[in-house]
Amino acid sequence: MSLKTNQLSLRFLGGAGTVTGSKTLVNFNGQKILVDCGLFQGVKSLRQQNWTDLDDSEEITDVILTHAHLDHCGYLPRLVRQGFKGAIHCTPITARLAEIILLDSAKIQEEDAAEANRKHYSKHSPAQPLYNTKDVHKCLQLFYTHEFDEWMVPGPDLRFRFIVNGHIPGSGMVELHAGSKIIVFSGDLGRIQPLIVPKPRKLPHCDLLILESTYGDRLHSILSPFEQLEELINKAYQRKGQVLIPSFAVERSQEIIYLLLKLMSEKKIAPQKIYLDSPMAAAVTEVLRNFYSFLHDPELRHALTQQFEVVSDHRASRTIVSMAEPKIVIAGSGMITGGRILHHLEAHISDPKTMVILPGFQAPGTRGHSLANRASEVKFFGKYHAVKAEIIQLHGLSAHADREEMVEWIKKSDQLPGRIVLNHGEPHSSDCLRVKLEHEFNIPVRVASANMELVLDF
Repeated sequence: MSLKTNQLSLRFLGGAGTVTGSKTLVNFNGQKILVDCGLFQGVKSLRQQNWTDLDDSEEITDVILTHAHLDHCGYLPRLVRQGFKGAIHCTPITARLAEIILLDSAKIQEEDAAEANRKHYSKHSPAQPLYNTKDVHKCLQLFYTHEFDEWMVPGPDLRFRFIVNGHIPGSGMVELHAGSKIIVFSGDLGRIQPLIVPKPRKLPHCDLLILESTYGDRLHSILSPFEQLEELINKAYQRKGQVLIPSFAVERSQEIIYLLLKLMSEKKIAPQKIYLDSPMAAAVTEVLRNFYSFLHDPELRHALTQQFEVVSDHRASRTIVSMAEPKIVIAGSGMITGGRILHHLEAHISDPKTMVILPGFQAPGTRGHSLANRASEVKFFGKYHAVKAEIIQLHGLSAHADREEMVEWIKKSDQLPGRIVLNHGEPHSSDCLRVKLEHEFNIPVRVASANMELVLDF
């Protein structure tokens, strides 16, 4: 679509009709800015889209990252491979976390391709990674960091800033001014009362709000995550079983560590060994050491040194996998799409004494989603494994606002947005939120679809 001078368009290249692959292309006066550059995850039809080049990759001048999760930054090295040479804007913490996450992503892809070639279970010969560590290092050279509320001017009549949105450390909504129009991208909106990160700031006035809708059709559990975890850990301990917790390296792993150590320090669960079997989560924890106050709590620090062990070495990880005594293992990845959790599951998922705790949303098409929906077997490493372990999904630890929290966040703004477009949600979730928002606010609400183009006239 050709645009007139002083016209603004948005095109939803990902995160539309799905919760992965977030990419929104902003075109203003011929300048193209990509808000988020995420990797598609989940079902095969989505993952295959990662191998398709973006039409506008060489024309994109800037990328603005709302946060460092793979579904928002994981496509960056691929974009750079396609010829992108512009600036990648984010907060300082996001830059440090994205470096860890992207290097880990490349390493896993390289290892998975090598494993598939060794065992000949790939349909491609030879299997290739989507991108490699060399691509990541080229990508990292393009990062530019900005503090919250610092205005950045990427072009004529264009400016933007990051505002705290309470999702993970470093994450922010984006307030973008293009001429006389103001667009706010919520990014992944955090909880109104988060566990260990700052709560979201007030929604600024805008003509258009691009709002995520991951939990647009539901409310989070009112049960305390402390109480839920206390009950589950004690149950597993009594039957002398393994506790396996697939977890995201950023924020979720640190939240779980905080909860477990707090429960131990208050003697609500028995002292037992906790292994963080994730080099990436360990690196993230080190980056965030000054961000999380609980890491400096004397009682929890004592529990940390006594009960908590970081496992970086691959051989040590294999040793822990083979240990039969009860233990708690936190390992990546959060939706069981790869990582060391697979080795623990290979050894213990067929044992009825094992408990697998899924701490959060599991996207359709992932192994985590299959387990949450009571699959009798799950496939990885080229073969099927019988599921006899107890599978529990926790919802209280979600880093996403639920339906009512999103409604309350909009209500507390000084002025309602002119209109709302919903992205980053499964179709049912997005449509439920659309109906709710239209009822509450009587303003136009639309659900984004893949490759939908929206033109804002001045």
